[in-house]
Amino acid sequence: MFKKLAINIFIFFLLSILILISLEFLLRLYSKIKDIKFTNDNRYSNVIRVYEEGKLFEPFQNFYLYEKNIKEKRFLNFFIDEKENKLIKIWDYNFSTNNYGLVQSKNLDKKKESILFLGDSFTKGTGSEPWLDDFEFKYKKFQIINAGLGATGFIQFFNLDNYLSKELNIKKRVIIFISQDIRRNIILLNNSMCIINHLNCDYKNNPQSIPNDRDFDVEKYLSNKLLNRNKNKEINLRLFIKNLFLYQYLRTSINTLRLKNNDVIKINLESIKRFKKKYKDEIVFIRIRDAGEIMFKKDSYETKVIKKFFKENKIKEYFCDMNNDLSMFHKYDLHPNKKGYELIQNCVLKILKDNF
Repeated sequence: MFKKLAINIFIFFLLSILILISLEFLLRLYSKIKDIKFTNDNRYSNVIRVYEEGKLFEPFQNFYLYEKNIKEKRFLNFFIDEKENKLIKIWDYNFSTNNYGLVQSKNLDKKKESILFLGDSFTKGTGSEPWLDDFEFKYKKFQIINAGLGATGFIQFFNLDNYLSKELNIKKRVIIFISQDIRRNIILLNNSMCIINHLNCDYKNNPQSIPNDRDFDVEKYLSNKLLNRNKNKEINLRLFIKNLFLYQYLRTSINTLRLKNNDVIKINLESIKRFKKKYKDEIVFIRIRDAGEIMFKKDSYETKVIKKFFKENKIKEYFCDMNNDLSMFHKYDLHPNKKGYELIQNCVLKILKDNF
């Protein structure tokens, strides 16, 4: 009897595995036919950011800024192609910070009437020269404040707004966000020893740093350090699962169950209400469609939650769809490229002209 039960259980699991393998194969075939360009968050394990060495961040209690008055800091990004065993450069540009530690080349006059742009890396301009530096020549009603900070959400936007409101003469506010921002808690970025001095870096560090030397061979240096790092990698079941097409197609359904009562999402949504209550018609919310939604041609779980929340609370949500075009984004990293930021700039400009 027990032998027969064991055989039945074995057959059940064998059939289940065969069904899952078949589904994975069919989804890969379907994606190829429909030209759905598959990628996932695992790519970030092979994306390496690189700064010129030196202190970069200034952490506060519940938000972070950059060091003040950084001039022309070089910022690069590479993808490690494990199949070809080579580095692929994603971007290489410079950015500066102002007298408030914001990613902006122009210093701010604390008495001048200003419009504050809050948001994540899409607001900051990660992936190209900060687009809000150019925006001030097209929108001259107020002094432009670029308070975009990477990896942040509405909780942190609210904390930063409280700080900057005491420092500057802010009359209008714009929050530019992607749907994933509602899942982000407070993050504080610190200056690792590697960021401060490139001699302290090893293959495990991300970000890396390089000397302040334009003749320094960055790609040779990083190739020697990083291309053999996979010898030290352990098999990661979580990364394996995220590589499956089956997981990606079921991701929205999985998140619907997994994140139904997520506390971080609740606090982020509450922060949106607090913004609206505090600033009424002097604030606008602009959602940007990210590359993931364009790839899969459907709304993510987070977008569905946001749409419902804005509708139920009668808050106007503006939208930039990025022309539903993946060529507006960098490969591998999926931040907007220069053309993508020009698209965001034009979309935001139109919205502001209609509101402020």
